Amino acid sequence: MQSRSMCSNSMNNDHSTHASRTASWSRWLPLLTVLRNYPMGWLRHDVIAGLSACVVMIPSVIAYAELVHLPPVTGLYAALAACVGYALFASSRQVIAGPDAAIGLLAGSVILPLAAGDPARMAVLAAELALLSGAVLLFAARLRLGTVADLLSRPVLVGYLNGASLLLLATQLGKLFGLQTDGDAFFPVLSSLLAQLPQTHWPTLALGTGLMALLWALQRWLPQIPGALVACALATVLSVALDLRQYGVTLVGEVPQGIPQPKLFALTFTDIAALAPAALALAFLTFSDGILLAQTFAEKHHDEINPNQELVALGAANILASLWQGFAVSASQSRTAIADSAGARSQVAQLVAAAGLLLFLLFLTSVIAHLPKVALGAILVVIALGMLEAASLRQMLRIDRVEFGIAVGVTGAIVVAGVVPGILLGLLVSLIAVLVEISRPGDAVLRRLPHDGKFHDCKNDDEGERIPGLLVYRPYAPLIFANARHVMARIKTLTDAAGPELQWLVIDAQAITDIDITAAEHFAQLQRELSIAGIQVKFADCPRPLREQLDNLHRLGLVGPQEYFVSVGKAVQAYQQMP
Repeated sequence: MQSRSMCSNSMNNDHSTHASRTASWSRWLPLLTVLRNYPMGWLRHDVIAGLSACVVMIPSVIAYAELVHLPPVTGLYAALAACVGYALFASSRQVIAGPDAAIGLLAGSVILPLAAGDPARMAVLAAELALLSGAVLLFAARLRLGTVADLLSRPVLVGYLNGASLLLLATQLGKLFGLQTDGDAFFPVLSSLLAQLPQTHWPTLALGTGLMALLWALQRWLPQIPGALVACALATVLSVALDLRQYGVTLVGEVPQGIPQPKLFALTFTDIAALAPAALALAFLTFSDGILLAQTFAEKHHDEINPNQELVALGAANILASLWQGFAVSASQSRTAIADSAGARSQVAQLVAAAGLLLFLLFLTSVIAHLPKVALGAILVVIALGMLEAASLRQMLRIDRVEFGIAVGVTGAIVVAGVVPGILLGLLVSLIAVLVEISRPGDAVLRRLPHDGKFHDCKNDDEGERIPGLLVYRPYAPLIFANARHVMARIKTLTDAAGPELQWLVIDAQAITDIDITAAEHFAQLQRELSIAGIQVKFADCPRPLREQLDNLHRLGLVGPQEYFVSVGKAVQAYQQMP
């Protein structure tokens, strides 16, 4: 009996250990949970959605490789790596990852001057940048910084997208005119283009203009048809049928066949120092855009996502792309929308898209050889125009001129100084704007309304009644170093204005969620001054975290003991019951 009991306990322990290991793996690889409970009824939807995303993805990612100044096949490599890396770790069931126009433009603008025209060096720098960006994302996930994306405010994002759109337009106009422009900065590119306009290659311009018209028409009247795929297919057919090469139209040329071979490289301190600012900017943009997209589709399908797990997924996608001869990747709004509209149920759809890319790399890359490069330029110009956020700018102008100014300032900084300085400036300005807002918080002196007997923030100075000898004050912000001096000076002004009959100052603390050391020191000084003047300070409606902080500060001797009331009404009752 004892032997059987020991055997049973051993089996239970083994089962418990196995379940624990499975739960641990499932936490880090959410796809395992999906596959373990996968309903076979989803398979048809996921296959259709994955193939749809793959078909749309192929011409787009080839074009995005141009932004990073890499061969077209690297776009396919990066897309394949992103699909696999993201699908394994993502908490989102809908998002499709891969190369992105805004991310590619940022990466290309950074590595071009560092590579000094060396294609091999360009590829290494692109891979290193993706690796560093992925490492930043994983490090942020390890620190559980899933909310860090909130630092990239909407005005900064709109300003970046508009600046990136203008840069993208400028860099692709040369392809449309059949000209080789200099550099990657906005004004030098435009200057180079204008100087060469007399040498415009008219067959290239005619083909590019026609393809752009086709893309716009499909986008306007037949949005369900993948315009980029149709444009590339038509351009390839025309290239073969009319032998466009003989007219001087530049073709993509031979593309390597087969799966990407993993490549290892040694990061140097010089490269890390040169790429670190761009890696941080890329990580911010990648996660901000990715989490917004994941949340949007999660809400649509009543799902939940884990922001920190999304950091892991996007970091893994970038690291895998760097090892597979690719470049920085992100979440793709267009491909996600296409997969979702085709009925995607899970990340199996993304694995199907990866399988489609793999088959294309193994058997169909020869098709790209006859594709005119101007077709890729036409696709990118239409994408750039679609990225412009003119409506958002108009809305900001009507609602908040400061945020409008931040957005325009970021756009201007990107156009003048480049993508990374523009983004960093935008982040800095956003943080300064937040500090300015916090440093001068709103407040109110509360008065009692006769109809309900409660204290309110009254708009009209004539409304409500004051209790003689009592001042009820409500600040609308936490008390921190940035606003401590201002808030305490405001309280001192109000207590002085109340006159010598003032006995109690009741602070309605419902909006004070925090008090730091600097604010505590200022408050302690104010409380001593008021005490000398015969004024007692009381707290009403005080949040638990603030009570605990004040009590802890009292134990440390930084502030005096405090008296708390559950509401302003209770504090007023206590005051009126005084002898």
